[in-house]
Amino acid sequence: MELKTLLRTTPRYLNLLAQNGITTIRDFFNYFPRAYEDRANIKPLNQLIFNDKGITATKGKILKKTVFRRGGRMIYDISFEDELGIQGTISIFNSGYLASKLQEGCRYIIVGKPSFKYGKTIFSHPDIVPSSDSWAFEDNYNSGRIFPVYSEMNGIKPWWFAKKIWELRDQIPAVFAEYLPEEFLKTFHLLDVQKTILNIHYPESESLKSQAIHRVFFDRLLRVQLFSLMNRQSYQANKKTSTEAQQWGVLKAMLQRLPFELTMAQKKVIKQIIDDFHSGKPMLRLLQGDVGSGKTIVATLAAYYLKQTEQGQTVFLAPLEVLAQQHYQSIAKLLLPLGLRVELLTGSLTKGQKEKIKSDLQQGKIDVIIGTHALLQEGISFQNLQYVIIDEQHKFGVKQRAFFKKFGAPHILQMSATPIPRSMAIAFFGEFDVSIIDELPKGRLPIQTKIISSTEEKKLKPRILEKIRKNQKLFVVTPLIQESESLDEVQSVLHAYEEIQLLYPELEGKIGLLHGKMKPKEKEEAMQNFKSGKTMILVATTVIEVGVDVPEATVMIIKNAERFGLAQLHQLRGRIGRSDLQSYCFLQTPKKSGDSYERLRAMEQTTDGFKLAELDLQNRGSGEILGTMQSGISDIPIEILSDLKFLEQVQAGASWLLQKYPDLEGLPSLQKFLHEKIGDILA
Repeated sequence: MELKTLLRTTPRYLNLLAQNGITTIRDFFNYFPRAYEDRANIKPLNQLIFNDKGITATKGKILKKTVFRRGGRMIYDISFEDELGIQGTISIFNSGYLASKLQEGCRYIIVGKPSFKYGKTIFSHPDIVPSSDSWAFEDNYNSGRIFPVYSEMNGIKPWWFAKKIWELRDQIPAVFAEYLPEEFLKTFHLLDVQKTILNIHYPESESLKSQAIHRVFFDRLLRVQLFSLMNRQSYQANKKTSTEAQQWGVLKAMLQRLPFELTMAQKKVIKQIIDDFHSGKPMLRLLQGDVGSGKTIVATLAAYYLKQTEQGQTVFLAPLEVLAQQHYQSIAKLLLPLGLRVELLTGSLTKGQKEKIKSDLQQGKIDVIIGTHALLQEGISFQNLQYVIIDEQHKFGVKQRAFFKKFGAPHILQMSATPIPRSMAIAFFGEFDVSIIDELPKGRLPIQTKIISSTEEKKLKPRILEKIRKNQKLFVVTPLIQESESLDEVQSVLHAYEEIQLLYPELEGKIGLLHGKMKPKEKEEAMQNFKSGKTMILVATTVIEVGVDVPEATVMIIKNAERFGLAQLHQLRGRIGRSDLQSYCFLQTPKKSGDSYERLRAMEQTTDGFKLAELDLQNRGSGEILGTMQSGISDIPIEILSDLKFLEQVQAGASWLLQKYPDLEGLPSLQKFLHEKIGDILA
């Protein structure tokens, strides 16, 4: 039956619903409450609890209505008494219609937030439900139960949804069929879908409400996990030759050229990657490591290994051109003396240069190609692509990874310098095995971090000049490019640049500027000037957040640090401390109090990126950690995404289904449900 027929409402309302994606009765039932009010217990006035949070209900007989005017408003004071004869008051402002509906001598159920003033209990603008003449408990849709509270939609009031859902609840069995096997529901202790929909709207008890919410979030994450695991199975269906790993002997020549010794954590991850190479399946691995932990060298060693063992080509993807150039310089320095050809392909190359690189790639003349999204284009081909490294993985999606599948499903290593809590790694990257480098290179000193005011910032000048005389450099980071009226405390990068020039007149010509709206060549020039020492102070936006490596940079001032999340602050801080010199990070903020100040104190107390990521997850949400919220689970609360036990249970459920029902064969309802809901994730 059509939604129009069932709802018995106006074309205007149907149009408003359609604007929000509600065109079927199924869509209508999938518009879930945002909260609940406990109206289950109707209490006499002497048992009510007075606070700002609780909704409560009582039952009273109307005694008298009084009308008076105050400050231009009509006020209706309506006295009533409960079953014990205790009197209370209903206060209604400027609503004569509502007041007229209340008849003296009749009984009503009164639902709202009571207050106790002037020696009496007062309900201001409560929900009022007609009642029988007896004092007995009554089962009304909007009282005597846990009541759903919906968000207002384009002017459609929450009460309208509550009433319509109640009227249509008998339609649920016809609309919703169970798509999960009965055995699965029993194994994972889940409500069936019909009970879930009924109890998500009108819970029969607190226990059933909790079970219904659990099932809803379980299903949402199950879709993501099934998609992830099926993507993994599909990708790894491309078999590779299973051989015995040769490991360290092959790497000897490159290891001898390194100016440092690998950490134990790096050695462990290299072994994991090499084992993946020889497993007979394409690798899908997420490599996490704190800023400066040495992820790039691990990835490069693996590229060298594949060249020696498989004559394999490697693609190294970076999200920014400046970062791609940096990787090219460091990787070429390592691999060129060992006989490997390394090239850089970016959008700034000429057409002729690009065509030459494409031709050489196809002929196998290039061993390692480094670039940005310019590599993800038609016309790119390889002779023997074996390995894809994706730096800063959250900048690349499923479609970008799928681009390389047509080249024989190469091994994929995704890297992230933003530490991701294990719960988040499961939720967002279930298809990947996870490796962690949890050890900084030898000789690195922990970055000293301190919260400062604007006044204290100016007092740093002598210390900074002393650092500069020793050929050390300073980052000044600001959150905005241009001044904002809504954020008037926040200095723009241009303002900060002028301010720094005035503060350091002795460094004229030695102060650089870098922000995202500059042209690629301007950005490159600004970064090169800073790296070479032509400029000693770089005033920048968060464009420096991803991967810029200047070992001589030992001081960073982050202006209006309260505007950043902890994960981003940690990422920025990681641009310094990349040598054996002591480094300092100063978090400038106008206020040394409140929640934002307490967050910043965590930066003072720890340099552990994973601890800070956990805090950021709790304080600001998953989008802050991952950069861009992934599709499909954006409507799942942080407390769910932080629940490791729950996420592991969902992951186990997805594995259970795919083991018993490969490719979900035999579960057509689940297949349909999955594809209906997963389309946005594919984007």
